[in-house]
Formats: sequence, C-alpha cells, structure tokens
Amino acid sequence: MRLHVKRKISKITRLVFHRRCLLLVLFVSTFSMISVFYLVQWNIICFNIDIENRLNTLCMEYNEGKAFGRLCEPLCNNGEISALSCEPMHKGKFAVFTALWNNSLIVIKSHRVKSEYIPLQWIASNSSEVFPNYEELVEMVTQSILANFGMQKENLMNRLYPFLVDYHNDVSRELMINLWQLSQDNEYVTLMINQHSHLFPKILSSCGTYYAVEYAKPISRLNIYSDRLEDFVSRVRQAKLMLELLDELQTSFVDPIHICDVKLEHFGLLNGRQVLLDADTVFPKAVVDRSVADGRECWKHSDCDLFDCRSLCNKVLNICDTPTVNNNLQTVCQKIFLDSGLLISRHLPLATSRLLRDCANPNFSQGRQIAPVQFHYQIANFVNEFLNMVALPQNPDE
Repeated sequence: MRLHVKRKISKITRLVFHRRCLLLVLFVSTFSMISVFYLVQWNIICFNIDIENRLNTLCMEYNEGKAFGRLCEPLCNNGEISALSCEPMHKGKFAVFTALWNNSLIVIKSHRVKSEYIPLQWIASNSSEVFPNYEELVEMVTQSILANFGMQKENLMNRLYPFLVDYHNDVSRELMINLWQLSQDNEYVTLMINQHSHLFPKILSSCGTYYAVEYAKPISRLNIYSDRLEDFVSRVRQAKLMLELLDELQTSFVDPIHICDVKLEHFGLLNGRQVLLDADTVFPKAVVDRSVADGRECWKHSDCDLFDCRSLCNKVLNICDTPTVNNNLQTVCQKIFLDSGLLISRHLPLATSRLLRDCANPNFSQGRQIAPVQFHYQIANFVNEFLNMVALPQNPDE
C-alpha cells in the first residue's frame, strides 16, 4: 500500500514538474517573440529583407512618378548602387543601411514611413482637399525652417533640394509632396543647411524621402571594454577629437549648436575628423531654449527636457519657463566619457576621474547646470599630456 502511494505521489510530482517546464518554455518563447518584435519595430535590430522590401516600394513610386531626386536612377535602374546591408541600432529611423555606390561606401537613410508625415494638403470647409501652389509651398517650407531651426536662408529651395533644377518649371503636385516631406526630416534639413561644414557628413543625393550621405566609421566600434593601454590610448584620441568638435559647435555658428540626443554611436570618423552621424536632434540654442521653456505644464524637471537638453520646472506655477540649463560638455562628460566608458580605465589618473565626475554633475545639480569652460580646458590638457607621454603610433583608421 505504501509503495503504491509513493508511486502515485512520484507520478503526480513528475506531472507537475513537466507542466511547470512547459509553462516556462511557453513564457520564455512568448517573451522572446515579443522582444524580437519590438527590437525590429524600433530598428534596434534589422534584416536585409526589410531593406529590399522598402526599396522595392520606393523604386515602384519612382517609376510611377511619385518619388524624385538624383539618387533614384542609380538606386533603382542602372545598378550603380549595390551590396545593400542593413544597419542596426537606429531607433527612431525608418531605414538606415550601407551600400556601395561606384565602389564607394555610403549610408542611405529615411526618417519615417510616408503616412507619418504631415500632409501637404488641408481640408476645406466643404470637405474637399486643398493643395497649395508652388509659391505657397515655398512660404510653408520657409516658415517651417524658421520655426524649427531659427534661420532664414536665401535661395532656400535650391539649397535644400539641389535636384529641383532638373525639373525646371515642371513642379507637379507629387514633386511638391516630396519636397514637403523632406522638409519635415530634421536630419536632412540640418545636413543640407550645413553642407559647407566638416562637422557633419555631406548628403550626396536623394530619392523620395531617402537620402545618401558620406560613410563615417562609428567610434562606438572602438574596444570600450578593453583596459589595455593601446586601446585606452585610442579612446583618448577620440576624446580629443570630440572636445574639438564640441568647441566648433560652440564657436563656429552664429548661435551655438546643441546636441540633444548624445550617444556614443552618434559620433563617427570622417577624413581624420570627428563628425555627428545622427543630426535628428541637433538644434541652435535659441530653438532648444524655446522648446524647453514653452510654458507647458510640468511636475518634475524632466517634464521640460528635450532629451539630453535639460531645463527646470517652475514648481510654483508648474510650468516649463526656463531656457536650457546644461551644455554639450556636461552631457558628453556624463553620457560618453563616463556612462559609455570612453574614458573609464585604470590608466586614468584619480584627479582626472574626479574632474570628469564634476563635469558630468556640476555642483551636484543632477546634470542641470552647464559644465564650466575651464573643465573643457582641463580635460583637453590631460588628453594632450597623456598622448604626448605615451606617444604610441596612431592607427590610420582612428
């Protein structure tokens, strides 16, 4: 009798165990599928088949006369562009991929799907669609650039859309829709306005809402987790170039430029200089100040932030009414030099480590104060002295 009971208990125990294992497998499988779905949706991971499908759609639009630009023909018809390869880790963009154009490496980007753009037309009182004429479109684009970038430019349409001259006076409704959609891509506009600057990769051409830019090697591919001296020296060299980039963003423009989304993968190397690879959230200071102090309701300071461009909440009135309180140096010290580990190493002197912490968190303000300019000079002095001291030969790819 006891033996029978023991066998029965053992059988029930095995059954419960198997059921628990099955539930665990189902849970892990479901969680994995959901995770992969969102990683793909956010472009954290991507697949080449997605790029092929999107380009097939673009080229169909081009052949139907709905996409315009000098990139269309080499991308869709004459085979000049090949070896397409999806680029992951680009949350917020519809598509980012590398390609070969006449054996030169390029990057092709598109910001969003067409349905997400503000439409060109509006609805009249009689429920009919109304489209602007070309002169009205020029005024719409001009006002959009003024509001979002704080600037007015002569010959704005030709600067933003070099391919426009190819169509002479034949500006169709589809072409105007294409122009209006590109004007809503912050990165496209920033790069086109700053084609003269070596701080950004240059736009080579566009097709529809896709555009090709110069390839720059992301510095995120450095060996951040190695503490070998030669690896740390490579990272210090990048810190030196980054400080030079920040200095130019502060001094080379009429209004200093703020980087409001600071990530290691947003910086790259091009022709021996460091450039900004992602210009979606790069704005003049006046534009950032207006955005973070727009009077909206707030309950905590972060309610007023524009990503890494930080502000303060007026706790008496519960509104955002304070211009930007931090600067590029503070954010880079916090998110690149420390959080991303670019300057974290046993080779880093203790005094410099303290300096970086003070730069990242001035006066224990939780990153809501500017990092003083003397911190820039002190970090630059360390970088230069360290590189002179080690004097290792430089890799040409750095």
